[in-house]
Amino acid sequence: MMHRPSIVRRIATVPYAKIVFRWLAGTVEPRKRTPIFSFLSSTGDGEISSENGKIGRYDVTDSCPAPEFDTGCTHCEPQYPVGSEVKTGAVLAGTAPSVGRHLLVSTGHTNWPKRPEQDPVSLEAKVRDLQVTRGLRRDSDFNFMITSTDMNTPSDKSSWSIYMYPDNLYFPRVPFDEAESFVKRYLIPSQAKEVEDLDERIDAVKPQNPIIAICGHTARDVRCGITAPLLKAEFERVLDTKGLMYDETTGEGTKVSIVSHVGGHVYAGNLIYFDKWGNSIWYGLVRPEHVQGIVKETVEGGRIIRALFRGGSVVR
Repeated sequence: MMHRPSIVRRIATVPYAKIVFRWLAGTVEPRKRTPIFSFLSSTGDGEISSENGKIGRYDVTDSCPAPEFDTGCTHCEPQYPVGSEVKTGAVLAGTAPSVGRHLLVSTGHTNWPKRPEQDPVSLEAKVRDLQVTRGLRRDSDFNFMITSTDMNTPSDKSSWSIYMYPDNLYFPRVPFDEAESFVKRYLIPSQAKEVEDLDERIDAVKPQNPIIAICGHTARDVRCGITAPLLKAEFERVLDTKGLMYDETTGEGTKVSIVSHVGGHVYAGNLIYFDKWGNSIWYGLVRPEHVQGIVKETVEGGRIIRALFRGGSVVR
């Protein structure tokens, strides 16, 4: 059983001040009992707020470089129905939501209902049930997001496998009957101490694989549903060409997943890059022609592309 690092325990138990979507400069001392991670944002004119030209461990570059080769669909353009266009040219910085914790829950498919809680075996449905039957309530000063992914599910079909950010933890198996304890421990900081013993019952590991999570929730919005398959295929081709695609045999490489609604249909294609340190970088208005640039600048180079950047969170 893995002992949770202190970084996770502090996040789960500190009393959070109201979370705002901004960059908090300076070093945060644990004794001040403030969040040990901060949100990225923009000023009113769309300029990224950062410190010394960097955001956490990331440098910032203004634009996405042009592709260096054609995979066969590098220049494919998604075709949207009339009335479902995207906001081409929009200022993206600051459009991502503020999230205290983000869970990626494996489902093994992309056929999600319009509202994830409509799936009776989803974690979202369990949270809704706990709210109705147990009176469970969110902490007003701590926001969380639950996102379904097409990654593989546990074989026993009575549990979830969950990635959790910014903690950068992977829970291979969270039994359905532990849902209430899990939600209190990790999503409701004010009740976390009540269920600390959960740490001894559920395994967790530190994943070393970055994840590119592409919104493709067709039942929620057709724009993401149209764009996501193009982007996923292009990322897989480019990552494979560079030897960076996830390999199940070695356990190394970057994973690419289609995920449920993350917000911002008008900014499709939307994706989130979760690195192996727990940082999340949100990009919008992504097209296949941007994929090589994202891989080069962000995945390989550790640089945020200002022109595509919506926001995100960094671990201090």
